Amino acid sequence: MGTQGVLPFAVDDPLLTTAEAAEMLGVSRWWFGELVRRGRVGPCARIEGRLRVRRSVLDRYRAEQAGDPEDPYLTYEGIGAYLGVSSWTAGELVRRGLLASTRIGRRVVVRRSAVDAYVQACTR
Repeated sequence: MGTQGVLPFAVDDPLLTTAEAAEMLGVSRWWFGELVRRGRVGPCARIEGRLRVRRSVLDRYRAEQAGDPEDPYLTYEGIGAYLGVSSWTAGELVRRGLLASTRIGRRVVVRRSAVDAYVQACTR
């Protein structure tokens, strides 16, 4: 049997509007547009002047952002709970450059392995 008549995508993988995609990612429509323009989310389709994206593309993006489950991202609150300090102190460690951080949307996050490396450096 040839490939004629076979859909190149799963039927349960619908095209989403920018509003639906932004809601799925938990960001604003503007920020979703920025993610597309910066090449972080894609491929996308432009249909009748409107941007559309497949749900599987967003699932892949979210999996990339989540990272390794053994080495999760921590927010300031998560760092504070992990180290037993306040979230403000955790933020100061990031602002001073003592913890390597990444910005995802408006949030600043740090890998748990970076926090562990910082603790190791402090205990030597």
